[in-house]
Amino acid sequence: MIFSSPAKINKGFNVIKKRSDGFHDIETNFQFLEWGDEIEFNFETNISQVSCPGIKEENNLAYKALNLLKKNFKIDKEVTIEIKKNIPLGSGLGGGSSNAATVLHVLNKFWKINLNKNDLKDLGSSLGSDIPIFIEGEAKKAKGRGEIFSKTHLKQEVILLIMPNCNISTKKAFEEIKQNDFKESKNKEDFNFFEKWARENFKEVNDSFNWIEIFKKGNLSGTGSAIYAKFNSFEEASKIMDNAPENGKYLITRSINKSPLIKELNDIGV
Repeated sequence: MIFSSPAKINKGFNVIKKRSDGFHDIETNFQFLEWGDEIEFNFETNISQVSCPGIKEENNLAYKALNLLKKNFKIDKEVTIEIKKNIPLGSGLGGGSSNAATVLHVLNKFWKINLNKNDLKDLGSSLGSDIPIFIEGEAKKAKGRGEIFSKTHLKQEVILLIMPNCNISTKKAFEEIKQNDFKESKNKEDFNFFEKWARENFKEVNDSFNWIEIFKKGNLSGTGSAIYAKFNSFEEASKIMDNAPENGKYLITRSINKSPLIKELNDIGV
């Protein structure tokens, strides 16, 4: 069976302060995209494994999510999981976190572990700060490490997604924060704390911003490297994309407020 593992974008991303536990308090708005990865589950197997191009199994958040469920709930069933990877690594689009959330949701349902959404979010947050929003499955404003949610009203829009040929480590991005950087934090809805840093340190990101900003405002998603611009229609975005430079990948999609995974799970009578 195949399930969705959607990408996310951040509409605004501000880092407030470093916490005593070593993490950072952030403020952001999470929204999903109609585009992302796909994950195939095979329950007719006698071994559990996760395959994904370009990622070692032991480093894969989806593999860690699978083993977390098996260990915590003493599951003796097996599953093979194959990830069709569309979301680039280090793009700020949440690919690994989305994969882990899909695995937690699907196995919880098929193995009848019967965890509620809050239990799943608690499990997910032990693996990564972005996993809870994908388990939540609905666009939210987020604070704390990104796991404290409140309602938000976000417009669903046509998005031109720019994916430069580079990847940015979220861990490295946060490690590079200096105390003076907090003074530059702004409360504007579309302000991204990491945009200046990403443009200064990754030429591919800066070049992509310089190109898109001839036409529309560019927005960094999360810590980057992906940039998105909002358009009024697919036709308008297509005209721009047709003349895009050959220094990255480009995609036209739509931002959405509900993860397609939630509907897929509700439609399955297990």
